[in-house]
Amino acid sequence: AFWPEPVGPRAGIACLFFFEAMMDTQNKRPLVVAATAFAAVLAVFSCYEAGKQYALSAQSLHVAQAVSTPTAVTSRVLPMPNAHVHTYSRPVQQAATVDDERFEEVFSVASEAPQQAAPNKPLALLGAVSIVAGALTILYAKFKSRGYTQLKEDRPWSMAMAAEPNPQYLCKTTAGEFTIELYMDQMPISAANFMDLADSGYYNGIHFHRVIDNFMLQFGCPYAKDPKHPRCGTGGPEPGSTYKVGDKTITRNGGGSDILATSSSSPGCIPDELTAQISNEPATLSMANTGMPNSGGSQFFINTVHNDFLDWWRDDLSPSRHPVFGEVIDGFDICMKIGKAPTDRRDSPTPPIQMISVERVK
Repeated sequence: AFWPEPVGPRAGIACLFFFEAMMDTQNKRPLVVAATAFAAVLAVFSCYEAGKQYALSAQSLHVAQAVSTPTAVTSRVLPMPNAHVHTYSRPVQQAATVDDERFEEVFSVASEAPQQAAPNKPLALLGAVSIVAGALTILYAKFKSRGYTQLKEDRPWSMAMAAEPNPQYLCKTTAGEFTIELYMDQMPISAANFMDLADSGYYNGIHFHRVIDNFMLQFGCPYAKDPKHPRCGTGGPEPGSTYKVGDKTITRNGGGSDILATSSSSPGCIPDELTAQISNEPATLSMANTGMPNSGGSQFFINTVHNDFLDWWRDDLSPSRHPVFGEVIDGFDICMKIGKAPTDRRDSPTPPIQMISVERVK
């Protein structure tokens, strides 16, 4: 955006920067908001500068044409920046004083134009097309990152389940109710893990143990049935427990998600399902883990803002890898209400917020 020339591409780059920043303002991070405001000002200024340049260039040519006549002429060559040499003609006559004044007017107007003086309509059209194309590319990337991509692995048992409607669960909490949909068609390993636990009553009576406003709500640790338990956030399913995904059996192996437990008492963990590129957008459910591979179990979190730095394929943003496996389809206002709850020094809500039940409704 700070290219000294030409003005047109500079305006285009500023506009594209503004479009991208504007689409990310839902993060509400101060740096993003500041960048958006800066890009908006820069885009307006650059477009104004480009328009002013075009107007001055057109004016200079208009005046030049006004002082030219089809009579016998002599030419003066006006030195123009950027190696653009323009020849302006004036009639040969005795009243040279008045003619010289008009010639000087042409020279003055032309000299005021920016260094890109000559208007270039094809370049302006190309700039407009590139801005539109860039904006559409950004929109397409955002849409694609929402998860409308095919799975990367050849999993026939997963594809066979895609024809089934995605399951939905009603979550009743002491703060209100919300409904979630599990992406069984795209994330069957993670979704079926949740279904097995929810159908067995595993989540009933557990409290939200970690709530951070403008970030996420974390839930699913069995220790959090006691909201003051010192090991809240470290537990998971029984190691060696199994569940079905179609006709395939998944075993929850003892992993590293319980950082305070010995290896023999580590909770059961499921394989990382790093397949569908579904971004951690607001209202999505994402697998919690310790940061180590295959360390997810029963814990998950609900994003309250777009936490794209947690996307498993965004190594350019952070090393975190949290696959999304569902979303809140109704009652997200309750989740936002929970996100605004006061918390203690461990980010646990005060008073505690309990999940009364998780029941399948579809």
